[in-house]
Amino acid sequence: MTKDEQVIAISCSDGDPRHPKTWSGTPSNITKAIESLGINVVSIDASVKRYQRTPLKLLHRLAGLGTDYLGGPVFRAQSAKITHRQIQASGCTKILHASQLGLPMPTLDAGVDHYLVCDTTRVLWAKFASNVASCTPKMLQIADQLEWESYAQIKHFFTISEYACDNLIQYYGIEPHRITVVGTGRGNIQPFTGEKDYENGPILFVAKGRFEDKGGSLLIEGFKLAQKQNPSLKIVVVGDEQYRDVIGPVPNVTVTGYIPWEELQHLFNTAALFAMPALNEPWGLVYLEALACKTPILGLNRNSLPEITRDGQYGFLINEPSPERIAETILQAFSSPDKLREMGAAGQKHCLETYSWNQVATKIVSVMLDDPISSLREKQSYA
Repeated sequence: MTKDEQVIAISCSDGDPRHPKTWSGTPSNITKAIESLGINVVSIDASVKRYQRTPLKLLHRLAGLGTDYLGGPVFRAQSAKITHRQIQASGCTKILHASQLGLPMPTLDAGVDHYLVCDTTRVLWAKFASNVASCTPKMLQIADQLEWESYAQIKHFFTISEYACDNLIQYYGIEPHRITVVGTGRGNIQPFTGEKDYENGPILFVAKGRFEDKGGSLLIEGFKLAQKQNPSLKIVVVGDEQYRDVIGPVPNVTVTGYIPWEELQHLFNTAALFAMPALNEPWGLVYLEALACKTPILGLNRNSLPEITRDGQYGFLINEPSPERIAETILQAFSSPDKLREMGAAGQKHCLETYSWNQVATKIVSVMLDDPISSLREKQSYA
């Protein structure tokens, strides 16, 4: 390979790809793993700057597009322009877009190949999203058209899940040979190898935002019902301080707010069940963090959770998003601590063997640079 072929640019409309908080750290982890293969990475922060957001939001609303601007033409166009300028300045010919919201590009330069890593599509997101009502019919139509135009510019897709892969094929008509399912690695929570109390351990819910979409209110209502039959149940809610006001005073519910990583690690280590019945969560690294700590998962039977849990082998999948079904499932889970222990052990084994950022990077680079996976693994072992 030439020197130029050893450079990949990673662009993200959500922020700096190297920043650990951008898109829950996914671009950052991919960047570090690609660099461990000896590949140079140019990072492109394609996010709209703060001083630009207010006038752009106004333009969006004046165009009759509603209040939800993500995925709309005003912000996508601005993000795409930023990406295009930086691609030209860098001279890179291989561009990995982390999110399609910085597409479509205004101009496709000859000799530049565009790739996309994605966890969902517009049509999948809109299926369960709570903010669809904030989009006007005009916005929905334009956003859908922009999605199609974006995909037309992509040479190869790297989907995080089989679920997203299937949608690209079935709805958008993408040829299967242009898609590689790469999964993800895990987050900052480290695997837990000690013993757990699956009879008295707490239920854990962790979400830094989007409380409704993550199923927070649904879970609390279900927990209240379950607690009437089993008063010893307890739940810990980690995330925004405002969750306290949303939840109100409920016995055995502890809301921590944001906490240091050491405290969060302890909660994962001691939790008997991780419950996040997300109404709309395309993937969820937090599910993998739970499995890595031998914590079975309770969630809805939708999006990618069936894939992560292998159709409920490592947790409980609920078909109906109702407090009654949540309550029934919580009571079922704690009725058999031994079953929880078996699920936790099996889930951890599967998680640690299946999900790693090095594996993700190897799959991506093998396609983008046409380098066999065996060769990349050899490079990595010497890095």
